[in-house]
Amino acid sequence: MALGGQVGKDSSMQTFPEISVIVPMKDEAGYAAGCIERLFCQTYPKDRTEILVVDGRSRDETKSIVSSVAARNGSGPILRLLDNPKSQRASAMNIGIRNAKSDVIIRIDARTEINPDYIEKCVETLLKTGADNVGGMQAPRVWRNGDPDKELTQRAIGLALSHPFGIGNAQFRLGRQSGYVDTVYLGCFNKNVFSRVGLFDEDSPVISEDSDMNYRIRESGGRVYFNKDIVAYYYPRDNFKELARLYFRYGGAKAGNFLKIKKFTAWRQLVPPAFLALIVVLGFGSLFSLWAAIAFAFVLGVYVLAGLLVSAKLAGKERRVSLFGRLLVVFPVLHFSWATGFFVRLMQRPEPGRYWGY
Repeated sequence: MALGGQVGKDSSMQTFPEISVIVPMKDEAGYAAGCIERLFCQTYPKDRTEILVVDGRSRDETKSIVSSVAARNGSGPILRLLDNPKSQRASAMNIGIRNAKSDVIIRIDARTEINPDYIEKCVETLLKTGADNVGGMQAPRVWRNGDPDKELTQRAIGLALSHPFGIGNAQFRLGRQSGYVDTVYLGCFNKNVFSRVGLFDEDSPVISEDSDMNYRIRESGGRVYFNKDIVAYYYPRDNFKELARLYFRYGGAKAGNFLKIKKFTAWRQLVPPAFLALIVVLGFGSLFSLWAAIAFAFVLGVYVLAGLLVSAKLAGKERRVSLFGRLLVVFPVLHFSWATGFFVRLMQRPEPGRYWGY
């Protein structure tokens, strides 16, 4: 079916293109039910929707939970449960795309919360812009688990991940202006684009698969569009150790992209590793040179001062002084974990098809 028509509250049912929602899952028993329930509650016509849950050999109750939710919503969209032997996100997406019966592919992650009109807005934006992929803002939420300390840390991490000092100019984090961008969160794709640029890369040892796909789309002459009115919610980590592990892995994934295409796709990706390299070089040089010591103190001082000012501003905006100390920790954890993961991945060269371990 060719894409066409307008999607909206007053549109006739015939103008809604059929869509396939792909949900990669593995050991998501705590999130599977909520994820599937939200998909069944979408405003998009249910008879134009299929849901493909691609399970990566879960060892918990994920598959039975998905089947149970689908059974309770018998009048909802068709749901198919597919097997993912490789247990990777890229392979999950490819399995879903190969099995999809529709011309519009929408990715939803198990731990992401979406509003009832999320899919409708995605398809409407895809049709209106003519882009190959569209997406929206990745907005943080705090998990009310009864632990005030963890909730405060989670809020601080969410604030840092929504500020330019924390993540640069990534519009899908900042949500400031709609327009054509380098990458988006999740994605709503015109399926034809995969015939042009190929499927998700399963062979490169850990890359940022969404960034890689969006880069290939843009290199082929396609377009990626960000709509600030489309919002998907996520729960940030609630402790610094897990945050450090996550961003170490993210840095390694971006290094995988760099090794594959031999360049950065956005300036923000260069900043953390360049800053870490500068700190290390100046720190070592300060052992032998007064000028290097002065430069080291200046660069580090500017960074600390920027962290103090941004942390104070964000804590003041939230009217919670207790956030200040946590924000001071979050920013260096983000930056240095990402940069360290980047350099470690550059030094390790796993064979194609093998997962990057550390």
